[in-house]
Amino acid sequence: MTHYKVQSKKAPEPLNYRGRGSAWRDLFESMKPNEWFTANVDDQPKIQASASNYLKGRYSCYKISDDTVCFVKLR
Repeated sequence: MTHYKVQSKKAPEPLNYRGRGSAWRDLFESMKPNEWFTANVDDQPKIQASASNYLKGRYSCYKISDDTVCFVKLR
């Protein structure tokens, strides 16, 4: 049987404290009100699902052209 010594110092911090992490969450959290970005319309469902989850209705999505949409953080 193997025994391990318990250290008296502070435990190391985990590398990724949110599990997998999310690039969209990081982007949305770094945005200020009235900041915006454009995206390909093919990515709209993924982005809109993330925005709905992380921004809880504090965003708008506008279609700019046939292949481009704009996401705006409202507050």
